[in-house]
Amino acid sequence: MFLGLKLDLHEIIEWLSTQEKKVLLALQELGGKADASNLGKHVGLDQATVMRAVLVLSERGLIEMREKKFSKALLLSEGREYARYGLPERRMLVDLAEHSPRAVDEIAASATLNEEQKSIALTWLKRKGWAEFVKQEDKTLLVITEEGNLALSQKPADENLLALLYDQERNVDELPNNMKAPLRTLEERKLVEIYEETYHELELTDTGKRVLERGIELVEEASELSHDLLTSGRWREVKLRRYDVVAPGAPVYPGKIHPQQQVIDELREILLEMGFAEIKGRIVESEFWNFDALFQAQDHPAREIHDSLSLSKPEQADLPSPTLVRKIAAAHERGVVGSTGWGYKFDTNISRRTVLCSQTTAATVRYLASHPDPPVKVFCIDHVYRHEKIDSKHLAEFYQAEGIVMDRGLTLRDMLGYLKQIANKLGLPKIRFRPGYFPYTEPSAEADIYHEKRREWIEALGAGIFRPELLRPLGIRYPVLAWGIGFSRLAMTKLGIEDIRDLYKNDIEWLRTRRMI
Repeated sequence: MFLGLKLDLHEIIEWLSTQEKKVLLALQELGGKADASNLGKHVGLDQATVMRAVLVLSERGLIEMREKKFSKALLLSEGREYARYGLPERRMLVDLAEHSPRAVDEIAASATLNEEQKSIALTWLKRKGWAEFVKQEDKTLLVITEEGNLALSQKPADENLLALLYDQERNVDELPNNMKAPLRTLEERKLVEIYEETYHELELTDTGKRVLERGIELVEEASELSHDLLTSGRWREVKLRRYDVVAPGAPVYPGKIHPQQQVIDELREILLEMGFAEIKGRIVESEFWNFDALFQAQDHPAREIHDSLSLSKPEQADLPSPTLVRKIAAAHERGVVGSTGWGYKFDTNISRRTVLCSQTTAATVRYLASHPDPPVKVFCIDHVYRHEKIDSKHLAEFYQAEGIVMDRGLTLRDMLGYLKQIANKLGLPKIRFRPGYFPYTEPSAEADIYHEKRREWIEALGAGIFRPELLRPLGIRYPVLAWGIGFSRLAMTKLGIEDIRDLYKNDIEWLRTRRMI
């Protein structure tokens, strides 16, 4: 890098390439100040070559580059057609002035408007107040208004703007104030496109002027020793270009894993290191596994459309063995080991209904039903679906991470130890626990992690021991510790973002630069 180094003018000139010298000389010929695009035309180099040279010269303090952005208005194809032949409402107005009142179809045919243009014309005739409908006998006719008659002799600003843009695109800032509102209207009508154009204004610095005063000689320059140069002996005559090995190169953006997937992979690796095995959930699940097997009552509000998402196809799912269904039905109706259950008649038709899986607990309970003996230590990271209003904190589709541990003699203290170890391995050393409530665990606890940047505690994990009403119908006689991570909050914390929607946006710059913190 040259910036900040004390180099004499001779050494600076020696480091300049032929293209950089040409750009410097061209800028001098243009009076020391020029736009980058004009400079490219003057020097006879393509824009990319000019900008590469400009960036180097700017870095070396020979040129000052200032970026200016302008909004420009460009007439689109439909707008050009209307600028030439008139807006649909204008053409209908002119015909209406000669034959008012008149049927709409007759006016449209006389004004040579197609069906789409007829609809547009009627909309804007009403909006501009140029015409109105009247009833005559059994017919609905269009009649010109006083404002319409006035418009015949005075063109409004939107039509004047169309004529102005017909010749060439214009800078929005240079348009008269009375045309700013019509411009927005034409943009809404998709007749005009507003786009941003960037100009790079270049100016020689004092150092650049001194370099030019010293004198720059354009000589043939080679960037590499080619076969022709060696065999012809011309390598003795040409100047070999010097390379600045510390000059910044063009940024390279190789393929990478999505930032959210990086958090998933990190959590998965941590859980596998802790001895957990991974299981997968299902996209479409029966209400039996999504709710019934979790001892969630069939009239529970979470089953309504405002929470879970029901399906019409497939409308029903197969149930497991009749024996298991009877045991879970009995737990709901009469309870187990001292509980009284929910006290209603269990309905297997409800159990067969299908939903988009709303909780990964369905996957872990499915697994428990086929693995009733200890030890069991599994986790699931998968999509779940809820009928949520989408905002900065909620999505209708998101990830959940959940796990269970079953073994003899486990207690809630063991559960808190697992959660603390997971949080610490995720780089979240500050964690606190408090009592919590979940429908299918008792006792239950919630865990908050401390967000250093925001300096606040964030609810992130929940845990508890599965209730006997859930376990006994599955034939399980041992404690089952269950924990769940609010994965979206975890990902937002790790990626330093405030809006959950940022996890799914297609912002290339964000995807290229985002790193876990």
